[in-house]
Amino acid sequence: MSDTATSLTDQYTAQITADIARVSEEREKVREEIAGLQQRLETLEADHRQLLQMQSALTSAPATVVEVSSGRPGGRKKSVKVPRPRASQAPARARAARPEVKVGRTEATWGEIVLSYLTGQQGPQSVAEITNGVIAAHPARKVQATVLRNTLEGLVARGRVQRAKQKGSVTYSMVAHEGAAEQAGPEQVPAGSSEPA
Repeated sequence: MSDTATSLTDQYTAQITADIARVSEEREKVREEIAGLQQRLETLEADHRQLLQMQSALTSAPATVVEVSSGRPGGRKKSVKVPRPRASQAPARARAARPEVKVGRTEATWGEIVLSYLTGQQGPQSVAEITNGVIAAHPARKVQATVLRNTLEGLVARGRVQRAKQKGSVTYSMVAHEGAAEQAGPEQVPAGSSEPA
């Protein structure tokens, strides 16, 4: 009887010792994760403060106060100043910040470039052909096929260019006359293009 009790005690002791080791190891892992998350949070808060200061400097607007929780239970909230953009100045400042919008600009838009290229072509052109042609015509500009594809779809939506599908390939060409885009049917209208031409 005593041997059985000793055997059970040894088993329970060994199990408890193993459980203590497992829980201690898991506890250490969680502590490390918390420390990593705390460091990440501090970095994000520093970035947030810096961005708010930059926004305030750019908009020169008075800052409003926003409460930010420390993330800990029962933690104190911090007051962070957030600039309130002025409705009248924000669009003008945003336009001024965009490099492609220039007073008396000298560079052509992608839409103008694509239309100019297609005007000089005989027959439909694939995106690859248009891209290669634009690269050859404008070596100083960085040309991306996706930008040109979106520009083409924008021109299709405006009825300036027509799209055709033949054997799985898509080609683009200039619209022959004003009515061509209207008579072209559902294939001529893109699902939705957001890229300005």
